[in-house]
Amino acid sequence: MGEVVEFVTSNKYGRRFYKFSNSSITFSLKGSGYAVIGLSNLPEVKHIKQWVYINRHGNTGVTQYQSVHSEHEVLIAVETPNIISEDRSQKFWLTWYDKLELGKSGSTEPIFSREIGTNNLKYVSFISHRNTNSVEWRFVSPPLIERPGLKPIEGGKMYWVKYDGLLPYGALIGGYENEFLYIMRAPHEGSLTPGKFVPSIKCGFVSWGGYMHLKNEFEILCGYDCTWVTTRGNVIPCGAVPGGYTEYGPETMYVGRCQRDKHTIPGKVAPSYSVCFFPYNDEEAYEAVYEILVAPYSSPRYTPTKIVPNVRVGEYIGEHV
Repeated sequence: MGEVVEFVTSNKYGRRFYKFSNSSITFSLKGSGYAVIGLSNLPEVKHIKQWVYINRHGNTGVTQYQSVHSEHEVLIAVETPNIISEDRSQKFWLTWYDKLELGKSGSTEPIFSREIGTNNLKYVSFISHRNTNSVEWRFVSPPLIERPGLKPIEGGKMYWVKYDGLLPYGALIGGYENEFLYIMRAPHEGSLTPGKFVPSIKCGFVSWGGYMHLKNEFEILCGYDCTWVTTRGNVIPCGAVPGGYTEYGPETMYVGRCQRDKHTIPGKVAPSYSVCFFPYNDEEAYEAVYEILVAPYSSPRYTPTKIVPNVRVGEYIGEHV
């Protein structure tokens, strides 16, 4: 359980930011006029992306600008007379995951709802409009949860097994596309390329040259001493699991996976291309932001204080090609 936070915003109250990683908050307020909530990706006023205002004597809605003390664009406004009171606290909920919605406690119907494109809004600031009135606020701050460190485990090291018609013991689930997908690799045009294995048809698929290619002979990745790490471009985490090599150079390719149409598809990461390629809908698709498979303790660069340090490909390739 988090800490109960109570305060009054007025002309003597400094701006404070509180972190809410779950994109929602339940709060109570009592006041004489105009309460404002700012949502931002960093704890600074200049980074506030959305302003939510609650006005006892007028409208409730959303504005967008650098500051509520300047002219700002009203994105949505709803008439809400007497929505807050000077005499007793009113309880509200606010969410901002893919939609920005405000509602009264006890009701699932929002006062307003607006689609938003920014999903990294983690900081919340509370103020009174133009500091002309005081507002009493109350909410429960989220508990501080430390990210657990990765600990070495016995066994489970990564290894490749030649497919013989049966899914090998310890095969690593790598994604989902109407069924669980597994990670495979197969030779193709002089390369050794990671891709996806589809159990229902007992075939593997790799992406190469803009197309998806079916494979009947391939290896499947097994083991469990690993984790998926989100990265982008050519930033390769230490301990990334090698899955093969390109036809040129050769350059080491790593095991990656991408999100597409609510599916998670395993594929290949050739760092010089700065994307993850994956076989999907008979084509070679790609994403610049992706997950890469990492066996953390396999790298001498790993330290417990830095869960998975990142290095750019220029620093990294020379050690692993």
